[in-house]
Order: sequence, then C-alpha cells, then structure tokens
Amino acid sequence: MIKILAIGDPHIPRRAKNVPVQICDVLEKNVLNGKFDYTFFTGDVVKAPIFMSYLKKITKNEVLVVVGNMDYYGGNQNAPIYQHIEVSIETKENLTVGLTHGHQIHPRGDHAQLGNLAIDNNYNILISGHTHKEEIVLTNHGVLLLNPGSVTGAWSFVASRNPSFIVLFLDEKTGEIDVFQHQYEIRSSKLREQKFSFIFKNKTIQKY
Repeated sequence: MIKILAIGDPHIPRRAKNVPVQICDVLEKNVLNGKFDYTFFTGDVVKAPIFMSYLKKITKNEVLVVVGNMDYYGGNQNAPIYQHIEVSIETKENLTVGLTHGHQIHPRGDHAQLGNLAIDNNYNILISGHTHKEEIVLTNHGVLLLNPGSVTGAWSFVASRNPSFIVLFLDEKTGEIDVFQHQYEIRSSKLREQKFSFIFKNKTIQKY
C-alpha cells in the first residue's frame, strides 16, 4: 500500500500567517500508523520553511514540489513545472501520478484542459492546485483529477476558503485507490472527511 499526501497553496505569509492547528492535528493523526510514502506539494509556498521542513519530517521517501505562479516572488523558483511517480501494479500495469501547479490552464481549473494535459503526459492521476478549490473529478477518459485546495484556506477567485488536503491510498496488488478529502470548515468550526473509491484497470481509472 502506497500512502500519498496531496497538499499545497499555503501562500504564507502573504495571504495566510500559518497552517491552522486543526489541519495540523489531522495530519498528525494520519501519520500515527506510518509516514506518507510521498508528498505532492502543489506550489505557491511563497515563504514557509518551517512548514516545508514539517512535510519532509512526515514523509518517508520524497516531497515532490512544483513551482507555482506566486513562487516567483520568493518561494520555490527553481522547482520544476511537472513531477511524477510511477507505481507498478501486480496486474502488470503501471499507474502514473503526476503533479503540476495548474497556472498554465485558462480558465483556471478547467477540467477538460487538465484532463488533456494529463493524457499528453501519460498521467493516470493528476494532482494540481492554483484554484484553492478542493476537487475530486473522474474524467470521461478515465483520468482522475485531484485538487487538494489550499492548506491554509487562502483566498483566490474561486476558492472555498476552507483549509484542506487530500490523502491517497494506492494498493499495488489490486489497483484499488481510496481518496480521502480532509477539510476544516471555518464557519462551523468542523472537520469534515469524505472518502472516494476508484480502481485502476485496463490502463484507466474507474469508480469502484
């Protein structure tokens, strides 16, 4: 089982001072039974060395980072635009998880363009950010689009303004994928978790 954290868009310190303690508590609970194998960071960190060090601390293998449009003002200017990992499934298929910030998509967050970008790069799962709006979308072409939203609830034109992140579990034996969306709802002061299940089969992702 591979455990992946999808997180990003904190915009510290310009649009947020820190990551809410409620979100940190949920992250801590998620690593009680073991660290994340990989963390996919969607960019726009701006300046948050303590938070980035924390992500490395709770990740076993690698924190993959991509450059966001705001990172040019003081964040990870040297990070690549795309990152990815390949997961070997025992059905002799390889599943590829890709990562990009998403600021090359206009209008921002457009599902059709994100889906085409994933297909062009041979990504079965594409994790992106930029909109600060958490989304889990399965396209008609069997591509899973994931947007973890903003971990601080930072403002954007279409943001939910609720801090959030996503955790994926990939089963290398069966190809089953469980996606957990974690969100702290500011107005109600409540933590919410939603689970979505998929399976990788015949080189596409399907609802399970």
